[in-house]
Amino acid sequence: MVLVAEFPEASPSGREQAGERPAVVVGMPDFVGAPVYPGLILVPFTTRLDKLTGHPQQLYPQYLPGVAGLTRPSAALIDQVRYVDQARLRTVLGRMTEAEFESIRTALQTIFSLP
Repeated sequence: MVLVAEFPEASPSGREQAGERPAVVVGMPDFVGAPVYPGLILVPFTTRLDKLTGHPQQLYPQYLPGVAGLTRPSAALIDQVRYVDQARLRTVLGRMTEAEFESIRTALQTIFSLP
């Protein structure tokens, strides 16, 4: 699922994402049980594709407008995965197909050394 979430702007450091932006859900703690802090684990998107030139596309899968409700060419910032409280979730944009999500799944398995 792709939705709009508010990433805190109060103290982003370095290249941390901030502000409202599309993000893809990669984890739902409530699948395991009632979480202490309700929220989702998200990977934010960026439309600043020029900043990704020369970096591995496997780490930054790119998507065309129309995929899961995205309105601009976008890249998933796999190395920016983070928890977002449910109060910061705004609106659902759409859903990715399994094929569209596969590059995100593969990249997460790689950065977290999962089988």
